[in-house]
Amino acid sequence: MNKKQINKKEMYDTVVSFLDSNSAVWSSISKVAEFKNQFSDVVIQIDEAQYAQQEAQVFLGKNKTQVKGVIAQKADILNDTIEAFALVTGNTKLERKMAATYSDLNRMRNADFIPAIKAIVTAAEANIEILSAEYGVTVEQVDGLKTDFDGFLTINGQPRIYRVASVQATKDLELLLNEANDILENKLDKVMSIFKRRDPGFFNGYQAARIIVDN
Repeated sequence: MNKKQINKKEMYDTVVSFLDSNSAVWSSISKVAEFKNQFSDVVIQIDEAQYAQQEAQVFLGKNKTQVKGVIAQKADILNDTIEAFALVTGNTKLERKMAATYSDLNRMRNADFIPAIKAIVTAAEANIEILSAEYGVTVEQVDGLKTDFDGFLTINGQPRIYRVASVQATKDLELLLNEANDILENKLDKVMSIFKRRDPGFFNGYQAARIIVDN
């Protein structure tokens, strides 16, 4: 996040904290509660997107060897599960494709490593319903491998394949910030006029929470 985004996020957190600590004032008004819940949900998504962004930056800060090792480890865990699924279902062709160990994957030349990882992702996605229901594989697990693999391709100067924005598949951070701002300006700010004379102290406190501090 850049400085402007951080300042906005701090204001959003202040608004949520103020409303949470004064819930007795507004909780009986359903429209205020509706807008506040919408806003809180978006702020949580911003937190998730920010975390994913930071994780991606840390990942891309590693050297090529470290990145390849992370991917090989994640791919090995996934292909072990797919291999077990293939054994149970008698799919010997798939079983052979998923036989590579962490060491096998990590030692591969990039020319072999890239198609090997793609094959694991393809097999996981092709069987995701049963892998998820019966073998403990999650969509987030597969997306995590795809995200890291795209990072590896970027480091190696190759075009990304999957372009997964984050493990949580959250909206773009700037879009979420805009959504939060829209809820404030077009919903919460307007409905807060209820308290302008009913509870001036609460109203003024909300206005103070809405101020963006330029750190």
